[in-house]
Amino acid sequence: MQYMNSSFRYIGRHFLRMLLYFIVPAVVLGVANSPVSLIRLLTQSDFGDSLGFDEVFFGASDLTEGWKIALVAVGFVLYVIFAAAAVGSVQHKMRYGEFYPISVRRFFRKVNANAISVTLGMIALMLMVELLGFFVSVFVFFWAQVMPGTAALAMSAVTVVIGATCFMICATLFVFVIPNMTVKGYGFFTAIKRSVPAACANFGKLLASVVIPVIIAYIPPCLAYGFDVPVLKQITDVLFYLFAFIYYHVLMYVAFFDVEDIERVDLKKYGERL
Repeated sequence: MQYMNSSFRYIGRHFLRMLLYFIVPAVVLGVANSPVSLIRLLTQSDFGDSLGFDEVFFGASDLTEGWKIALVAVGFVLYVIFAAAAVGSVQHKMRYGEFYPISVRRFFRKVNANAISVTLGMIALMLMVELLGFFVSVFVFFWAQVMPGTAALAMSAVTVVIGATCFMICATLFVFVIPNMTVKGYGFFTAIKRSVPAACANFGKLLASVVIPVIIAYIPPCLAYGFDVPVLKQITDVLFYLFAFIYYHVLMYVAFFDVEDIERVDLKKYGERL
């Protein structure tokens, strides 16, 4: 819990700055793709053997229209730009105890320095997510074909939970990849080789810090979908992405500085330890 608590303390002190970094990609991705789209598939009334594989596969996202696919692509580019600047800001604050002065020149300097690291790190995680999504879709389709409706729905729900758990594990194992590239200067594959063993050695603390906040943050979008209020669903989708972006990028550096035993100068101002 110490990583989670320290991450929330950092976010609380610097919330406005983190909000400015991630609000734009969160809005774009929240409009294009709902994080609860797969749950919507499982609750549709005609769930059963008439369900086609394409319905299952594309039901795991909202990417059924060209403009949404284009918007997700734009959202990812925006995410890379702002996340690259954000991790540069977080790293600088923790290491030197102060933020670098805000300016357009410094912003794009941080983007230039960290964009490749952020892109490679998140693409690796996204590929794992897509692979998991494919297998979840295969099993959901399979259950719908070979079991009666209620049993198929129950097994599909279990499959979704297992897939979500695997995603959380992947996010935990890859939490140090970007910091290893931006702080230590390692290449992508070396960063993975160093990240996974370090994450495994601290797996319990890291997994709890990833899972607990994400599950709590996932409840409002699910409730909004349950009440079926379009505006509320859109708002909660955006807020979920915003929270996930801010929290995960702060957590990765909070945990990395502790595991690598790098002094966090920013904590001296508050007389704190991690």
